Amino acid sequence: MNNFSYFSKALDEVVDARLDDYVETLEVDKRYEFSEKYNKKINKLIKHREKPYFTLICTTGRRVACFVTALLILSFSSLSVKAVREAVCNFFMNIFSDHTEIIADSEIVNSYPHSIDEEYHISSLPNGFKQVDYDKMENSIIITYFKDDDYIFFEQYTKDAYLSNYDNEQSTIESYTDENGQEYLVHNTDHDHTFMWDNGKYIFEICSNLDKRSVLELCEFTKIK
Repeated sequence: MNNFSYFSKALDEVVDARLDDYVETLEVDKRYEFSEKYNKKINKLIKHREKPYFTLICTTGRRVACFVTALLILSFSSLSVKAVREAVCNFFMNIFSDHTEIIADSEIVNSYPHSIDEEYHISSLPNGFKQVDYDKMENSIIITYFKDDDYIFFEQYTKDAYLSNYDNEQSTIESYTDENGQEYLVHNTDHDHTFMWDNGKYIFEICSNLDKRSVLELCEFTKIK
């Protein structure tokens, strides 16, 4: 070992020791608590990551969202936070510089159930799809279906529990009304399509890498169990 190597090793030992001493002096404010909605979202992401197929589809990581409205607003702003009331489906969009957050309109959530007392499901699945996961909590249900590399995520939420975040890149958002008058927000990426809607009592999401028409049919097949 040459002199430079000895010097480098000694320097690393000194720096590491001082860093350890500094870390021990830090005081962490343990009084801070994350909001209930934040904790629900994190728990949802953790559950997805625990699934054996997470590395295959990257779960919601592939459900990247970029709203056309968000891009237009951001192009005329200095990356500041904006709040936009979306008329479709009683959703409220908080638009930030790097992502968009969608929640139910806070003015209406208290008039609806705070727990799921009517469970919905997709009454008719495409041939070959099998349920591989079912996760029910007090105010949400997440069901996963697979057929080879194709997937379907079905999610049901109470209005006060609904929270979705989307990156503002490489995707589009549009509104759509079906023949029965049901309104949807539709998020499109190169990988999949996500339909979001409010049936007047609960909020639903269906995400799949099937074609858009097939995903819409899954929404229309969503019935009370």
